[in-house]
Amino acid sequence: MAEKILFFFSALGVFNVLLVALYLFVIKPNRQLEDSFLGILLLCLAIRVGVSCFHFFGDIPKALIKWGLMANLLLGPAILFLMKALANRSQKIARESLLHFGVLSFCSILCWALFDFTIWNWRIRYIIHAILTVYLLQVAFVWRREIWAFFSSKKLASSVKKAVIIYLSLVLICLGFAVSLFTSYILGPLTFSLVFYLAAGYFLLSNQKEKKHTVGRKIDQQAFNRINQKLTQLMEVDNVYRNPDIKLASLANQLSVSKHLLSSILNDNLETNFHQYINHYRIHEACRLLKENKHYSIEAIGQEVGFHSRSSFFAAFKKLKGTTPSKYREG
Repeated sequence: MAEKILFFFSALGVFNVLLVALYLFVIKPNRQLEDSFLGILLLCLAIRVGVSCFHFFGDIPKALIKWGLMANLLLGPAILFLMKALANRSQKIARESLLHFGVLSFCSILCWALFDFTIWNWRIRYIIHAILTVYLLQVAFVWRREIWAFFSSKKLASSVKKAVIIYLSLVLICLGFAVSLFTSYILGPLTFSLVFYLAAGYFLLSNQKEKKHTVGRKIDQQAFNRINQKLTQLMEVDNVYRNPDIKLASLANQLSVSKHLLSSILNDNLETNFHQYINHYRIHEACRLLKENKHYSIEAIGQEVGFHSRSSFFAAFKKLKGTTPSKYREG
């Protein structure tokens, strides 16, 4: 009976994680880059833990164990680029991540084809664990100040705090599986389920708390002037709008405010929203480039000011200027 309860609790955690991953990949509106990386991380965890859970309670095909190990291999780049995306630390995240995921996936497929299960079970398994450990140590080194600030109870931007908590959660899960090698193997899946529910509960409560403190409340004039001055500098001096992957959370992080507070400032004080605010600067710069750089193609100018595609550039330009970039250049 006790084993059935343990299996149910472990399997329930895996099922809920799969649901969250499905929501992030398919259902979530206005999906951002970090949502995709979080979905990959959760999907890999669900496969890894699910295989371990069923393996503990019965024999499973050896091919499934290989799938579990392959998923474990991809946890490293998933957490690395999730944290980069949350902190907006690279403008080439998508390209860099494809390289990491592509190389590791190719190597694991090659190993699948060349080596039998015995090699996977004793040698490749430890290589995979070593690679994951290297990724975790790399993240710990790069984020050492934020992690230290988190444990020192220093104030952190909400997106940074979220990234640190996700990282620490993954470390706890990995430690649970490591300890399970010397105790009971079910400890790994149990740790996974417990950490998942604790982290999910924390994020739900913190989001509600942030909304409660910002919704319906205008910031005082002095604080608004200070934040708006820094926001204007980021736009007009640092030109952060040119980053095609910029989003509300990353901009709030650079201002050291919560994304809910920044959204409130944009909506209540500046009477706009995030996308309109960013596109205003992008189109303004595009107009300058269209007039001053006749040799630039329109597509190149759209990319230069931060648009992902020609269609999004044309749509935003026509909405703000009432004409197309081509006619504007000719006028």
